[in-house]
Amino acid sequence: MRSAHQRAYRAAQLFGAIEDPGSEILALVWFAYAASCLRHNEAALAAAMLATRLAESLQSAGRRVSALNCLGIALIANGDFERSDRAMSDAGGIAGAAGDPATEFLPRINRCYGEVVRLTVERHLYGRAPDPVRLAAFVGDCRRLRHVDSTPRRTPARLTTYDAMMAFAETFAACWQGDVVAARGHAERISPGPDAHGDWLDALAAWASCELACAQREWPRAESAERRMIDRALRVEHEQIARTGYMLLSQILDAQGRGGEALDALRLLAQRDIAIRRESLEHHQRVADWQVELRDSSMRVRKLETASRTLERLSLEDALTALPNRRHFERELARLLDAAPAHREPLSIALIDVDRFKAINDAHSHVVGDRVLKTLAGLIGGQVRDGDLPARLGGDEFVVLFRRAGAPVAAAVCERLRQVVAQHPWHGLAAGMTVSVSIGVAESVAGDTIESLLMRSDNEMYRAKANQR
Repeated sequence: MRSAHQRAYRAAQLFGAIEDPGSEILALVWFAYAASCLRHNEAALAAAMLATRLAESLQSAGRRVSALNCLGIALIANGDFERSDRAMSDAGGIAGAAGDPATEFLPRINRCYGEVVRLTVERHLYGRAPDPVRLAAFVGDCRRLRHVDSTPRRTPARLTTYDAMMAFAETFAACWQGDVVAARGHAERISPGPDAHGDWLDALAAWASCELACAQREWPRAESAERRMIDRALRVEHEQIARTGYMLLSQILDAQGRGGEALDALRLLAQRDIAIRRESLEHHQRVADWQVELRDSSMRVRKLETASRTLERLSLEDALTALPNRRHFERELARLLDAAPAHREPLSIALIDVDRFKAINDAHSHVVGDRVLKTLAGLIGGQVRDGDLPARLGGDEFVVLFRRAGAPVAAAVCERLRQVVAQHPWHGLAAGMTVSVSIGVAESVAGDTIESLLMRSDNEMYRAKANQR
C-alpha cells in the first residue's frame, strides 16, 4: 500500500504537469484511497477534494463517480460520516442517472461500509448499541442493484470483492437485528478467493466473525478473530482496519476482565498513531521534494523552449540588419506559391540592389558599407506595408515580398522607397557619400517557382540599373 501510495501521488503530479486532467483524476483517486488506508487523512481528503473539483470541470459522469466515491472513503477515515454519506449518495445518484448499476454499486456498498464503521466507533466511544435501521436500508439498495445488474463485464476477482463486501454488510445488519443464524450464513460467504485483495477480505471476514462471537459473548473466539483481523490488515498495510481491530481488541479483553492487556492494546494503537504521524510528515517532505523537482524541471523546459525559439528566430534573421534572411523569405514565398489556385491571392516581389556598392566599400571602408546596409534595411522596413515581408538575400541585395499586391501596387511602393533612399542624408555616414538603389518588380503567375519569380525580378532589376546608367 505504501509503494502504491507514493506511485499514485507521483503519477498525479506528472499528469497535472502535462495537463491531462482525466488521468490526473484517476491517479488522485488511487492516491486518496491509499492515503486513507494508511491513515494519512489530511492528504487523502485534499487529493479527493481536488479530484472532485477536476471531475466537475470535465463534466465526466464516470470521473465524478470515482472522485466522489474516494471522497466518501476519505471522509470515513476522518470520522466525518454525515459528509461521507452525502458524497457516496451523490456518486450513486450520478451513476444511477447514467443507467450503470455496476458503477452505482461501488459507492452504495461503500456507504454500507461507512455505516458499519460509524456504528462500531460510536459503540466504542459512547457505549451506544448499534441501530441497524439505516444499514438495513442501505443493504436493501445494494441487493436491488445486484439483482438488476446481470452484466458479465466485471472480472471474477471484482465479483469476489463485491460479493465479499456485500456479505460483510449483510452480516452486521443481521447481527445487529438479532438474527445470529442469518448473520453466520452471510459471514461464511466472506471469502478472500483468488483475487489480489485476499488479505484485505480476510480481514473483513475476521471482523465479521469477531462481531458474531461478541454477540454470543464468546470472548476467546472473538479475541482470536480480532487478532487475525489485525494481522491481515497490517499485512496489506490497511491501517484503518488495523486501528479498528486494536479498538475492538481492547473492548474484548476488557470484557474478559483483562484490563491490563486491554490497556496494552490501546498503547499499541497510540504507538501506531505516533508512527503514522511521523510517516505522514515524511510523506509531506517527499511531496515538497517532488514539487521542487517538478518546478526545476518546468523551469528547465521553459528555458529550453525559450532557447529553441531564440535559435529559430536567429536561424530566420539576418545578423547584420536584423531583417528576415533568405531562408525566412524563401520559406514564406514557397508557402504562398503552394496555395491552391482557388485560394491564391495576388503576389509580387521586388529585388533591391545597391548601386556601385563595391565602390562605397573601397572608398569608405567595409565598416561604412555595413552601416549603409543597416540604414537601408531601416528605410525599406519603413516604406513597406503591414503584412509585407522585407528580407536581406545576401551581400547588398534585399527583397520585399508583397502579399495581396499586384505589380502596380508593388511598383508604387518601390518608387517611394527609391526616392527616400536617394534623399537620405548619407553624408552623415561619410563625407560626400551618396547611395541609390535599383529595383526590379515581378508579379507571380500560375506555375511560378521561387527560382522563376526571382529570375524575372532580377531581370527587371538589371534593366532598371541599365536605365540609370
